[in-house]
Amino acid sequence: MGSSLAALALLMLLALPACASAASGEVVLTLPRPLKAGEAATVLVEVGILQRGHEIVVTTASGQLLGTVSPFGIRSGQAAGSYALPVPAEAVKDGKLALRLKVTGTGGPPRAPTGEEVKSLKVSITPAPP
Repeated sequence: MGSSLAALALLMLLALPACASAASGEVVLTLPRPLKAGEAATVLVEVGILQRGHEIVVTTASGQLLGTVSPFGIRSGQAAGSYALPVPAEAVKDGKLALRLKVTGTGGPPRAPTGEEVKSLKVSITPAPP
């Protein structure tokens, strides 16, 4: 039930008319609390069903690449799983993380993901890498 609510929340964010968020796939996540020394933020992307050859590119709103989700070996019609992407500290502003998600692949220009392609996005606080 929790992941259903998260997917609905993502859909609602992607459907908002403000600032062309639907066209760009922009979302803003709030950290559970401010980062402390020795901590970092991580984004967990739960990916649903993607067409073969498609991938999800995740960048900060300023364009810094956080990662690309490129699932291979997933059976057709099955969810692609969850992927953790580290977030640089400078990408967090006032406890918020602005992201831009795009689906790229064969047969068309980049576009915002659907709620079936990105089931949920979560930001968590983890120990900073050494």
